Amino acid sequence: MEEMLLVTKDLTKKYKNVPAVDGVDLHIRKGSIYGLIGKNGAGKTTIMKMLSGMAEPTSGSFEYVGFGSDNNQAFSRIGALIESPAIQPGLTAHDNLK
Repeated sequence: MEEMLLVTKDLTKKYKNVPAVDGVDLHIRKGSIYGLIGKNGAGKTTIMKMLSGMAEPTSGSFEYVGFGSDNNQAFSRIGALIESPAIQPGLTAHDNLK
């Protein structure tokens, strides 16, 4: 059986009782490449924000290589650049990364 890199269970995010993400179940195998495709407002960015620790799920959970969504060690192993990069003109690459 292949090792799972990421598993979500009923992942949900609501803003003022309006669901942005509603009950998402993902099973992503280690070594695989996946993409999130959908219309504007489908919840792609919200899913990525929850998986990277930038937004807290309203309900549900996820597990990343054995670390649960309530464990900060999970987020220390995730890097994400969501939407527009925040590059500051006039700074070196090193300073932008800091």
